[in-house]
Amino acid sequence: MEKSKVELLFESLKTNKVSDVHLLEWKKVYVRNTSWDIVITKWEIITRDEIEKFIKHVLSDSQIEKLEKHEEIDSSFSKYGSHFRINVYITRGKYGIAIRKISADIPTLEDVDIPDYIQNFLMKDKWLILITGPTGSGKSTTLSAMVNFINENRRKHIITLEDPIEYIFEDKQCLVTQREIWKDTEGWANAIKSAVRQDPDIIMVWEMRDPETIETVLNLVETWHLVLSTLHTVNAAQTITRIIDVFPGDKQKDIAVKLSLSLEVAISQRLMPLKSGDGRVAVRDIMINSPAIKNNIKNKEIEKMIAIMETWAKYGMKTMDRSLAEVVAKDLVSLENVKPLVQNKEYFINSLRNLQNG
Repeated sequence: MEKSKVELLFESLKTNKVSDVHLLEWKKVYVRNTSWDIVITKWEIITRDEIEKFIKHVLSDSQIEKLEKHEEIDSSFSKYGSHFRINVYITRGKYGIAIRKISADIPTLEDVDIPDYIQNFLMKDKWLILITGPTGSGKSTTLSAMVNFINENRRKHIITLEDPIEYIFEDKQCLVTQREIWKDTEGWANAIKSAVRQDPDIIMVWEMRDPETIETVLNLVETWHLVLSTLHTVNAAQTITRIIDVFPGDKQKDIAVKLSLSLEVAISQRLMPLKSGDGRVAVRDIMINSPAIKNNIKNKEIEKMIAIMETWAKYGMKTMDRSLAEVVAKDLVSLENVKPLVQNKEYFINSLRNLQNG
């Protein structure tokens, strides 16, 4: 049987260094290259018939019904020798598909440049570890590296709740149970509540996206579980306000107290393009829930949190400004690229000067 245009396109991805593919009805194919630029390809225009055939090939009947009802859906599939994450959506009445190729090699903590002392948190039996950042900041890669570390170094039951599943884990020292929302379970609330009855030690909740999910995650920590999760926030301090502010005013104080007693560490990250033009490097701020931070969380004192992070570097805390100064000092990222992200200009300049002077 003659292969479709979409099949030939996916086969070509095996040898091409692209991270994302964009298929849009009656448009040329666009890809994202290693410099993180969107570029047009030489592939012919994709027709509606070709896109519909592809959708039926990678989505289940129930997922297609969900797509028709909500006009968008996240999913994943393994084919053509690789694993892919996809989002199917409607744009001006036509289909669009964003596809990300997931590496078959699960990253290590060293691969994602996570400080060694973070391993200590991953060896604990409870608490909440948060990875935050905007879309495309590598949260899922960092989270997967953490799960991989636990899988290699502990003897526990890990349950991952994902939308969709990205990296496929093989059991090493741990038993790893992966569940995809809308494929293996009807929704987040059911999946999280059911997870408690599945004898877990570590639970990875892909995203704390609403008040119900957030509160359930905090309850999981209280019942003595190690929980790993993500949020779409730009720094660790903002993460605290985002979690608290999604609740009504009369409940915010209770949530702030719960969070202060549950959180172990919040790591916020983003990816910066390398000066060499070949790839990106992660920059992060790291907020550890010290006694002082715990008190600030209860009172939602954001500025005080940032000040503590600036002065407690020897205890492992780090602000994004400090991380930006580090990659500039190492000549990995240009000064012009980091300037728009700097929050405390004076602190950044002093940090950069100290790093450059040794």
